[in-house]
Amino acid sequence: MHAFLAVLATTLAAPGVVTYYIDAAAGDDANDGRAPQRAWRTLSHANATTFGPGDRLLLKAGTEYDGPLVVRGSGSAEAPVLVGTYGKGSRPHVHDAPGDGAVLSVLDGAYIEVSGLELSGGHTGVFAYVKEFGVARHLHFRDLYIHDVRGSTRGDDGGFLCKREGEDTWFDDLLIEGCTIERADRNGILLTDYPTASDKHHSTNVVIRGNHLQDIGGDGIFILGCDGALIERNVVRYAHQRVGRRPGERACAGVWPHRCNDTVIQLNEVSHTAVGGQTVWDSEAFDDDNTCRGTVFQYNYSHDNAGGFLLTCGGARGTVARYNISQNDAVALVTMEGDGTGDATLYNNTFYVGPELTVSLARNTFGAPDGLRFLNNLLFVEGVMNCSFGSIRDVQFSHNAFHGTFDEAPEDPDAVLADPLLVKPGSGGNGFDSLGGYRMRRGSPCRRAGVAIEDNGGRDFFGRELAPDRAPSIGAHDG
Repeated sequence: MHAFLAVLATTLAAPGVVTYYIDAAAGDDANDGRAPQRAWRTLSHANATTFGPGDRLLLKAGTEYDGPLVVRGSGSAEAPVLVGTYGKGSRPHVHDAPGDGAVLSVLDGAYIEVSGLELSGGHTGVFAYVKEFGVARHLHFRDLYIHDVRGSTRGDDGGFLCKREGEDTWFDDLLIEGCTIERADRNGILLTDYPTASDKHHSTNVVIRGNHLQDIGGDGIFILGCDGALIERNVVRYAHQRVGRRPGERACAGVWPHRCNDTVIQLNEVSHTAVGGQTVWDSEAFDDDNTCRGTVFQYNYSHDNAGGFLLTCGGARGTVARYNISQNDAVALVTMEGDGTGDATLYNNTFYVGPELTVSLARNTFGAPDGLRFLNNLLFVEGVMNCSFGSIRDVQFSHNAFHGTFDEAPEDPDAVLADPLLVKPGSGGNGFDSLGGYRMRRGSPCRRAGVAIEDNGGRDFFGRELAPDRAPSIGAHDG
């Protein structure tokens, strides 16, 4: 299961490099921990060790440990510190932490890789923390199973808390990949620089990929103060379940950046945000927030979210949402809030509204956002869509398809009003494989009926290459 570290554990270590073994079943803390037959029994010696380049800390498969596990020290670019497993069997399980602590902490370190563990209990699953450190490079977390984290609904606890403090401290090459997070409060994955937030330096090369999150008390994936972050191929189901309207409890969404530039959020499935939970604050699948610039949401599947598909607010500008599919997202397709928010473009998305829903196309409850463009979108409405836009200024529509019941349909001289001839709209379930019903059938009036858009991402939702020498189709399927 964890072949990479298993192979490493059997290789000869370089001079000065140490591999430490822990075996809760057969180890002894009187041992030196430097061979499987001389393994430690508990985590206490590991917690007192400062690791150096190339060092390895390996927990035996099929064993359980009382937490916490604390990793200190740093590796190097050529020889990172590795924390993982050895032997055959189930994941080593580290559980619980005293007080409000974390089950696994990585403190003031760089060039560290962690994989293959099961973590449960505590107020945080993984806590990566640097303070007045400089650049914390190459912190990689892969293939971790984190569950039943009992954090506060008002704080920053959760499955992952990656926190930096200090104007000249930031993460570079932070990777969270292939992890499962279930039943966690407050957040699933949070990268933050509060309470000492500064835009002097942003974190760079942040990648959050291929994780599965379910039953999260607050936010699913939430990043602050990053440049060029990539959030892709994650599944976030049932976020925003236990954070409500009580004082001190912030609003939540499925996936969102805050004070970030040029974030790409793609190929994610986000569903059931706030469904069955205690709140109606925000509750969208996606949010572009607090002075973000140039965020791109593309190739995502959003469904059954209580607050809608997309929120943009807090002065965010330059938002692009393209080639996404939204099914049965309630309240509004897009919500725009606050003065200074605007310059948002939604194109080539397919939105389906089921027969039991009344949904706003674009919702606004405070402030006067400016600049909202709808191009080449396909809106298939079996319920009712409200098309009033509140105080949003400069709303433009071009080459969209409208099918169903619209209250005060927007002006779009190039609109397609005929049946778009989708295979089976509304038939999506969990997973991208369920979305064949959103392909166009032969003879669809949406085929090649869109307006050309520069820098359009190069492909449609289903991976079809967009030809530069022909008009695009309307909707997420280029056909």
